Amino acid sequence: MVHHPIRVLEAAGEGAAAALVTKLGAAAEIARELAYRRYTVCERKKRAQEALSYNGLVQSWPEIMRLAQSGPAGQDRPAQMELV
Repeated sequence: MVHHPIRVLEAAGEGAAAALVTKLGAAAEIARELAYRRYTVCERKKRAQEALSYNGLVQSWPEIMRLAQSGPAGQDRPAQMELV
């Protein structure tokens, strides 16, 4: 589950990764957590090349989430109106 978002991010950028995150829903957060754990393991085992991919996803995550929340057209979704 974590490798697919990494491949999409590396091949097509944060916008494409955001589209995938939208499709994954709640499972996307699990993928982010797993990427962070895999990064930590790679660092401990001195596997710098592997660690780069995991770290790339973790570092890009805030922007990926921002893009995922802004919708496919890249424009913010309208705010939900409050009931008075």
